[in-house]
Amino acid sequence: MDFEALVGRAAQYSSDIILIADKKSEECEALNILYGNPAFWREIGCSAQNVAQCGCHIKLSQPDFSNHALLSVSDGCQVCTTFRVSLTALPEEETGQTNCYMLVGRPSGASLSEGREQLYSDIARKFIERPADEAASAAVRAAGLYFDVEAAYAARLDLTSKVMDFRYHWTKMEPASQTQQVPQKQTICDWVLKQLQKNEVVQINDLASLPKEDLHLCTTLSESGTKACIMVPVLLSKKTIWFIGIHCMSTTRHWNKEDVDTFKVVGDLLGNAFTQNEIAWSLKESERRFSDVSANIPGVVYQMRRNKDGQNYLSYISQGVRELTGWGPASMLSKPELLEEMVLRQDRGRFREAIDKAGLDFASWSSDVRLQHRDGTTIKWVRSSGRTHRGSNGDTVWNGLLLDISDHHHAEETMRVSEERLRRILGTSPISIGISDVKTFKILFANKRLAEMFHLTRNDVIGFDTRKFYSNAKYHRQHWVETRRGKTLDNVEIECLRSDGTPFWAQITTRQIEYGGREAILWWAFDITDHKKSREALAHLAHHDSLTGLANRRLFDEHLRNAIALAKRNEAPGVLFYFDLDGFKPVNDQHGHTFGDWVLHQVGLRLRTVLRDTDIGARLGGDEFGVIAHGMDDIRAIEAVVHKMQEAISQPYVQEDKVAHIGLSIGVVRFFGTEDDTRKIVMLADSAMYKAKQAGKGSYRLINMPSCDVQKALS
Repeated sequence: MDFEALVGRAAQYSSDIILIADKKSEECEALNILYGNPAFWREIGCSAQNVAQCGCHIKLSQPDFSNHALLSVSDGCQVCTTFRVSLTALPEEETGQTNCYMLVGRPSGASLSEGREQLYSDIARKFIERPADEAASAAVRAAGLYFDVEAAYAARLDLTSKVMDFRYHWTKMEPASQTQQVPQKQTICDWVLKQLQKNEVVQINDLASLPKEDLHLCTTLSESGTKACIMVPVLLSKKTIWFIGIHCMSTTRHWNKEDVDTFKVVGDLLGNAFTQNEIAWSLKESERRFSDVSANIPGVVYQMRRNKDGQNYLSYISQGVRELTGWGPASMLSKPELLEEMVLRQDRGRFREAIDKAGLDFASWSSDVRLQHRDGTTIKWVRSSGRTHRGSNGDTVWNGLLLDISDHHHAEETMRVSEERLRRILGTSPISIGISDVKTFKILFANKRLAEMFHLTRNDVIGFDTRKFYSNAKYHRQHWVETRRGKTLDNVEIECLRSDGTPFWAQITTRQIEYGGREAILWWAFDITDHKKSREALAHLAHHDSLTGLANRRLFDEHLRNAIALAKRNEAPGVLFYFDLDGFKPVNDQHGHTFGDWVLHQVGLRLRTVLRDTDIGARLGGDEFGVIAHGMDDIRAIEAVVHKMQEAISQPYVQEDKVAHIGLSIGVVRFFGTEDDTRKIVMLADSAMYKAKQAGKGSYRLINMPSCDVQKALS
């Protein structure tokens, strides 16, 4: 097979390594090199430069979910070179072999910032596309693959018991392994606990570096096979600590500052998932407490559900049903129609109508009916009331209360006691809850959490005007009207104001209720400021380059398509400026990649200073950039932009004792809205940039998009 012809003659001149290799099986890590371009042989320092004569051992790590992996080249004694490569499976009909792949990449040191950017972008995208639990599990796996370690995990530490619960765990699977062993709950060592409580990173390069007095930690790590590890605290509270960790089992490892900083960013991205996990745990605890409380509430608390097939069933009913009806909870749960059968026939139609109407409208209901006791003689008047909503699984859910109102005086006393208990429960609730008068908008009741959220004292909260909660009064009016019309308002995100004028974001739900014999509005709210900021930050990270802050390749392609449509609509050409940085590679070689990353960051800052508000700047990878502009049909305007970019970016870059000088050659393409493929425009711009470099660095070349084929235009 002529693999050189398969990859193309241009591979001879590429600065990226290009390999054709096959694996014995999908699980096998060892590779058999079938072809390597000159850049590969130069990077590994192989004088043979021949597949048959090269004695190096090639090993490929497991690919991550963006299909990137680490390629290690060993001379038999130690790892010589490591590359970060992308994998492309080649069809058997092209190569004549199965499990054949093309690998393209660069030395891992040269692509460190790109690798971090890809890791952050992939994790951010998972949190946007998937539920938090799935995204967190995928993020742990991605971290393990990125650092090429044997184990990665996220754990919840109970500070009371000092027990670690491994919630998310990933282990590098060996070919012979059949199942992944998930670690059991373990007690944390005191030295590690103290570090995490101080919000410090636990960094172990080898077991010999551990404190001599902490033999327990050394023994624990030795028994697990760990030789080096990092543990980073993510979420700290009074009772728990969430942290993430990675472990090397095969060898000791010196963790550098870039490793630690990268892993800390992974922890920041996972923080939101851990917060949601804590909320879910709190909700389960609240359910348990509710069950205990409901057992002491007069009347019967129940939950009835109707599935998609139209079948009704009781999912919960409190112990009070035995006193009210003579039937125990077990009997009611096993025979859900028993509740309706106890209603006297004369009232059964009214009872069913109220329940069904609430189920259709997802609204409140209240119906007074007569129930016949199990003894067959006692008849009681019962008030059935509650609220309906859509369950998470699609069921229609009725949360209801059955209250004996046979004795009017007894019913009033029961309601008073019940209301007082409810006030005590709401007063200690972690949810902000308040009740306001429907006409005056003044607060009639507020729990402690509501006062804290709006920075109100206990003396000021009662009688406070709810209109002052909103940064824009018109939204208060809108919510008031919608609540009055629909009797409810669900989970609306709105900007609110604290009493000192500080803005924040809240999620508000309202219900129209009767309180103290008058119409009122029940409010409950959550402070979602941090969650909203995290969500916006994740969305921004998925579409922008983390190093320069410019648009990334995906957002660039979207803007270029929009620019083509705009050029066609306005009958005015758009312009693409395409360039890379002349002399940037020596900057990395001379001063290191940390300084090189700083230079790229400065290039992004300088580029934004010369662009108009309507122009789009993007980093397309490495030191390649693109700018999309509109309304430049005058060559002098184009030349002015070129001059501004060259003047701004060509200024020296000085950081302490390090100085760098770079320039740029620019390819310029004008397009007129008739193009149907953005790749053709980028290809022409790349060709124009290459011609500018041939003419002398620091120049530019302009090409108008032709109506003919691109290849003909390039010839």
